[in-house]
Amino acid sequence: MAVLTIPNTFVDATTIVAAEHNANFTAVKDFVDGLASGVNFDAGAISTEDLADSAVSTAKIQDDAVTAAKIAAGAVGTSEIASSVTLVMPNIGIATATSIAASGNVVSHIATNAQVGTTYSLVLADDGKVVEVSNASPITVTVPLNSSIAFPVGTQILVLQTGAGQITLAGAAGVTVNATPGLKLRAQYSSATLIKRATDTWVVIGDLSA
Repeated sequence: MAVLTIPNTFVDATTIVAAEHNANFTAVKDFVDGLASGVNFDAGAISTEDLADSAVSTAKIQDDAVTAAKIAAGAVGTSEIASSVTLVMPNIGIATATSIAASGNVVSHIATNAQVGTTYSLVLADDGKVVEVSNASPITVTVPLNSSIAFPVGTQILVLQTGAGQITLAGAAGVTVNATPGLKLRAQYSSATLIKRATDTWVVIGDLSA
């Protein structure tokens, strides 16, 4: 904790000057005010053992007073978070380790990545999007190696052909892309979904042709 410094001292049988007397009181007041605002406490001076249970409530914490920079790394772990969390506003059910149970309608708006070239290699930002390709000439959409673009297993990317040029889905060297009857989108406005099943293994389902 910071040290309280009294600017003036007095000895017996000497006259006390009012200004010096007042300066001493001002020093004490400023120190106490500093304690109230927290500036006169050394880092780590107050530990959790020094606080009574429930002494610090949300009502006593100023809005935005606790920031990420003030929380020690690893201070909040899974043990401090309830094992089951109910999500509200809107209420979409109970969150578990692997899923969310929802009742009613779940509305999702998928983003689109529009391409007009004759070749395109998927990028990480395509995860969960529609890759819409339009060109009059044939088009190749390539799935890159995991070592180049590390899509998570379970990634889904929808490919949509909006031009006359037929889309062929292909894996880069070392990537396996499985489909039936083939890896071409059948016609204009056909679509297919690429799903990552393993490190460099994908499957395509949709409106395909050989």
